[in-house]
Amino acid sequence: MTATKINDANHADPRVLPREQCVLRYALDRWADERGSQVYAVFEDGREWTYAEVRTRTLKLAAGLASLGVAQGDHVAMWLPNGSDSMIAFFAINYLGAVYVPMNTAYKGRILEHVIENSDAEVIIAHGSLTPRLKDIVLSRLSTVVIAGEGAAPEGLRKVSFAEIAENRASVPELERPIEPWHTQSIIYTSGTTGPSKGVLSSYLHMYTNPGPEAWPMVTGEDRFLVNMPMFHIGGMGLCFAMLARGGSVAMMENFATATFWDVVSRTRCTAIFLLGAMATFLLKEAPH
Repeated sequence: MTATKINDANHADPRVLPREQCVLRYALDRWADERGSQVYAVFEDGREWTYAEVRTRTLKLAAGLASLGVAQGDHVAMWLPNGSDSMIAFFAINYLGAVYVPMNTAYKGRILEHVIENSDAEVIIAHGSLTPRLKDIVLSRLSTVVIAGEGAAPEGLRKVSFAEIAENRASVPELERPIEPWHTQSIIYTSGTTGPSKGVLSSYLHMYTNPGPEAWPMVTGEDRFLVNMPMFHIGGMGLCFAMLARGGSVAMMENFATATFWDVVSRTRCTAIFLLGAMATFLLKEAPH
């Protein structure tokens, strides 16, 4: 495999970074070509994925999603807990130039209905344990449910196996146009504490600069960042993006738990972690390990 060919001089504004630096598809191709044997992701069960393996898995799932009709610019909802499936779904969606729309796994009822309607998604990648919540709500434009694990889809929706499309060996379709730094990379929903959750549109450039080298100079490609926040939160997905951009690595924690936190940090050899204030307080109350 070779990196996607791009035009280095794709813009004249010096404030906008080159595509290969801040757009997921081109950054993944770059690192898979330059350091394919280097580990990008480690998981709690001991599995390790190199950059080359991440790209191979990304290409398979991207081809599978394309076979369902997902195209550049489409909004694709993701409703999965942390793990290898959620990571590769995130990568595959963006690799196609589609917009990643992760949903809180606690959603149900009216807020779930609102987010599905607001997201404008026709395809959702969901865990089988969550799909029963799709029954008895208005599903708007949703037409296809890609189910990870065992689960049922509401009547009228096309049901597709995540495991099957994740092994699609067809070629990924050519892009209609280059993916630009200013294109929408994701729609992240707010918590909804003061009203219906609002979808925040983020560009690739925003996702790069927010935790970028200028903002976080202490984090480099030599680091391994613990992803203990959910992938529907900027503190989860954003760290995967930040370490990809640096050519570094991440360790994926399925759920934040004080009892196992430091053990996971030690086993996965993490050098950087991200915590909300309350999480740090919980850890400080734990007995020394």
